[in-house]
Amino acid sequence: MKRFLTLAVVGVMALGLASTAYANLCSYDVVPASTLLFPFVIYDYENEDNGDATLFAITNVSSEAQIVHVTVWTDFSVAILDFNIVLTGYDVQTMNIRDILRDGILPHEGNGANIWEAENWDGSAVAPEPFDDGPYSTFNELWDGDLDSYFATDGLDAPESTYVLDCDPIAHAASPNWYAAAGNIPSGTLGLFEGYLKRSQDADKWYEDCDFDPIEFDNDPWFLTRDMGPVWLYITADVVGACNKDLPDGSDSYYNQSVGEGLVANNTLIGDLIYLNPGQNYSEAINAVHIEAANGFGGTYIPELSATNDYYSTFYLRYHSTLDPATFGDYREPLPTAWAFRYIVAPSANAKTWIRAWKGGTLTNRIQDLNDGSITTENPADLYANSCIPYTYYAWDEDEGVNASEGGTPPPWSEAVPGAEPIPVPNLLPLETQQVDAEEFFLVGDPAAGAFGWMLFIWPRSNWDESNPTDLDYYQTWMGVKYAMFGTYTAGLEGAVLGNFNCNDNDVLPSLGLNRYSE
Repeated sequence: MKRFLTLAVVGVMALGLASTAYANLCSYDVVPASTLLFPFVIYDYENEDNGDATLFAITNVSSEAQIVHVTVWTDFSVAILDFNIVLTGYDVQTMNIRDILRDGILPHEGNGANIWEAENWDGSAVAPEPFDDGPYSTFNELWDGDLDSYFATDGLDAPESTYVLDCDPIAHAASPNWYAAAGNIPSGTLGLFEGYLKRSQDADKWYEDCDFDPIEFDNDPWFLTRDMGPVWLYITADVVGACNKDLPDGSDSYYNQSVGEGLVANNTLIGDLIYLNPGQNYSEAINAVHIEAANGFGGTYIPELSATNDYYSTFYLRYHSTLDPATFGDYREPLPTAWAFRYIVAPSANAKTWIRAWKGGTLTNRIQDLNDGSITTENPADLYANSCIPYTYYAWDEDEGVNASEGGTPPPWSEAVPGAEPIPVPNLLPLETQQVDAEEFFLVGDPAAGAFGWMLFIWPRSNWDESNPTDLDYYQTWMGVKYAMFGTYTAGLEGAVLGNFNCNDNDVLPSLGLNRYSE
C-alpha cells in the first residue's frame, strides 16, 4: 500500500549533475529539490519601507542551466501571478516581495538571441557566458594522489549558459504577459493583487460546524477580527522543461510528462527566506521547504481515487487527481502531517511566540476547513472556517503538565456536559498560510504570568482512524514558529516532523511512527 524510493549518491560530486542529487524521498530534509515552497511570506502595504517584507532566494546548485517557474498564491490558495526565471549553472536569484507587489519588478535575465539588450553586458544580442568558476580554495593537500583523476580541472563542471534553455523571456513572461519593453507590471494590475491579498481580511467571515450551522464564540478568534495589517501569501518555485504561462492550479499541461514543458524531476534547487521589519529592527530567516522528485514516485496509496487508476499521494496531486497518472503527474514528495515545536510566553521579558502554518490538500485543491473547497475566484465574497475536521493539538509545560478538557475559560475543546450542547472550539488555522499568536491556543499555565513548554500538532489523516467519517480529506502541512524577546529580538524556526501519513499510513495517533527505528 506504500511506495518509497531512495536515490543513491550518483558520482562523487552530485553538484555537477542536473537531475540526480542524493535524496531520500518522503524524508523531510533540506537537500537539492525540484520544487521549493516558501510557506509563509509577509508584506505590509501600509508601511512599505519600514514594515514587514520578505526576501526569498532560489539557488541552482548544479552546473546545468535551469528554468524555474515561480507562482505567487494568496493565503486562501489562489494563484494570482506566475513568472519564469532562467538560471545559469551555480546561479542564484534573490527577490524581495516588496519589489514585486509594490513596484511590479520581476526578475529577468535573457538567454541567447532573446536577451534584452538593455540587460546585456556589452549591448549585444547574445547572452554572455557565465564565469567558469567563482573563487575557490585549493584542493585539500591531505588527499594523497592526483585529484584531477576524481574531479574536473577546476573541481566542478563548468556552469552552463542559459543560451541552451527553451525560454524566450519576452514571449513567456508573467501570465498573463505583463511585459512591454520596460518590463514592469502595470499599476492597475498591482492594485488587483493588493485586493486579492487583502481579501482574507475584508471578506465576510464566519465559522460553521459539521452541519453547516453558524457558530458564535464568546470571544471572537483572530480569524473573525483580523481586518487590517500585513498580508500573508506563499510562493512555489518549480523546475520546468520550458518557459510557460501555466498556473499550477489550472493547467493540465503543467503535469503532462509527454509534453516536456511543465514539471521535470531535476533536484537542483535550494532556497531560503529572510523576514525583515526595519521599523521594529526585527529579522529572522528559515529555509524554504525542499520538495524532491523522481519520475514515477508516489507516497501513500489513496483508495478514494482507485476507481479507474492507482494514485499515490504527491505534493501537486490535488491539481491532477482526475487525470491518468501514467501521463500526468508531478512525482514530488508530499509534506508531513504531524509537527512539534516549543512555545515561550513571558510578559516580563516581552517574550511571545507566533505559530506559522501552511497547509494544503492532497485530494482537493482546498482543504475542507476553508469554504469546503468551493473558492473558485481570486476575489471571493466570503470565507468561512469549518470547525468539524481540523487538527488535534496537545500542549505540555516544563513540568510535563498537559492541557486537558477540565478547566479553562472557555474549555480548550468541546466538553461533554450532560444535558448541554458541546462547546465548539474555533479552528485557529483555517487559511492555507497564516501566523497566529500562540496565546490564542490553550496553553498550560497562565500566559499572563509566563508559559513555557511545547506543542504537538496532528493533522488529518494522522489524527484519523476508520471509526471516523470516510470523506475526510488528506492534508499536507508545514509548521514553524516565530519568537520575539525584549521587544527587539526575533528568531524563526521550523518545527520538527513527527509524522507523515502521506508517506507512511501507519503514522496515525497514537503512534505517529515514533521510535520507528528503535531496536
